[in-house]
Amino acid sequence: MNLQKTCTTFNISLPVNSFMMGHMHYDDTSKAIYCFIPKVACTSWKRVWMKLTGIVPLDKDLSTIERRFIHTGLPLLKSNMESELKLKTYKKFIFVRHPFDRVLSAFKDKLESFDKSSTYDFHKEIGMKIQQKYREKTNGGHNVTFTEFIRYITESGPLSYEQRNEHWLSMHEICNPCAVQYDFIGKFETLKEDADYVLDWLGAKNIVASFPVSDRPFYTRRYDPKYFNSLDHKTKMKFFAKYLADFVAFDYRFL
Repeated sequence: MNLQKTCTTFNISLPVNSFMMGHMHYDDTSKAIYCFIPKVACTSWKRVWMKLTGIVPLDKDLSTIERRFIHTGLPLLKSNMESELKLKTYKKFIFVRHPFDRVLSAFKDKLESFDKSSTYDFHKEIGMKIQQKYREKTNGGHNVTFTEFIRYITESGPLSYEQRNEHWLSMHEICNPCAVQYDFIGKFETLKEDADYVLDWLGAKNIVASFPVSDRPFYTRRYDPKYFNSLDHKTKMKFFAKYLADFVAFDYRFL
């Protein structure tokens, strides 16, 4: 099922709001917009964007740009007439990833390990809430199990800010492909090939000859079946239901 058919079948009609625009980087020179989705090579793409927009010198080694600077130093669209015009006229692209692999990557990065580059304490702010919900005793939000995490983010009813964190929010809710006509949708699974195509499409090969390799190699590993197999059938089905639009629209098979 293609994207447009998915939008119609599931009656997805989300408006393009300030949250979504807050994920859209633009470059006036190449007249392009990149909507970033966390856990889909967005740090690498932001490094590239810093060269495209002239924020860093052309001879700058992309791997030396600090991660904290990367996530705060790029221009974003806003809810105004100028941004709306860019959204209608600029080239637009996104990169997507298998929903399970993406969420697993977020769990490993933010809760199973400790992300020193983050200013947000995921263990304290989210891990603690998960433990309070499913355990009698907590230990500072550390050692949250994958099952506890998936149960937490797939609960029924209104969800909290923590349950809707951008690192595991559905890709549809971040970049809204049902309302925004993206010219190209690349995939994490074919990242190098797709990214180099985009660089050529944007006329940026003279600025960035080749897409940079991630500075966190473990992100690129294929999913570990032990995590998926640790979930019971009911939890697996709730996960599938939560990310159904992502699975169908972007042509991903449920594991």
